Amino acid sequence: MNITMDVIDRQILEFLQEDGSLSVAELADRLGMTAPPCWRRVRRLKDAGILRSQVWTVDPASVGLDIVIYASVKLATHDAAATLAFREQIKLLPEILECYILLGSIDVLLKIVVSDIQYYEEFFYKKLSQLPGVREVNSSVVMSEIKKTTSLPLDRLDPTR
Repeated sequence: MNITMDVIDRQILEFLQEDGSLSVAELADRLGMTAPPCWRRVRRLKDAGILRSQVWTVDPASVGLDIVIYASVKLATHDAAATLAFREQIKLLPEILECYILLGSIDVLLKIVVSDIQYYEEFFYKKLSQLPGVREVNSSVVMSEIKKTTSLPLDRLDPTR
């Protein structure tokens, strides 16, 4: 569903990206409006699929998942059946947080989180390299995180959209 958003809708999105636990009353107060019209706007944004989910993010290191790895994968073949099998298997591996199909010299980019390098080595040999259609995997270990956000740059969008 494609909807037209005004300044207030964009403010709602900015506030909720910053703190998804805001109640409608708190959100309305920040916007200088009453709760009922604020709730209707939030409901409209949800119904349109713009607001997709409300979650808490967990600090991986605080729960023992200290290693983040980006793996680039080249597939042996690109036929529909092979790529479907690969995609379905990827969804079953909880260590893989994100998976992107790419155009270019790399077919797939994965974001993987594990407790330590030994775990990744086992994961690589027993699971990742055994996925259907995998020809080559190149892994890069994250040394430090410089920037991480889930907030979209809404202030850069065309206000007439």
